[in-house]
Amino acid sequence: MYKRGTCWEGYVQAGMKKKGNKMVPNCVPSGSVKKMREGGLTKWFRQKWVDIGSKKADGSYAKCGRSKQAADAKRKYPKCVPLAKARAMSEGQRKSAVARKRAKPQGVGGKPTNVKTFAKKS
Repeated sequence: MYKRGTCWEGYVQAGMKKKGNKMVPNCVPSGSVKKMREGGLTKWFRQKWVDIGSKKADGSYAKCGRSKQAADAKRKYPKCVPLAKARAMSEGQRKSAVARKRAKPQGVGGKPTNVKTFAKKS
C-alpha cells in the first residue's frame, strides 16, 4: 500500500519540492540520483581542463580560462580540452585546433565561440 511521504517502487526521494502551496517528496528514478552527482560541473572539474594553446617550457599546459589580471589580458583566446585528450593529441592536431579557434571572431553576441577539436576529414 502507498504510504504518504514515500516514493513508488524503483524511485527514491531526492529532497522535497513545492507543488501548488504544499511541500511534497521529489521522487526520481533510483539510478538518476547518482548520475546527477557525477555529471555537470563536478565532472568538468574532475577532468582538469587545460589550454592547449599555451604550452609551458616544462611541457605542461596552462589551466583553462583567463583571469582579469594584466598578464592574462594579453593572452590569446584559450582552446581548452581535458588533460587526457590533450595528451592523446599529436602536435599537429593541437596546432590545427588552436588555429581554427583563433581564426574565428571571438565573443560575438557576448557568447564564447566554440570550434570542433578535430577537423572533419574530407
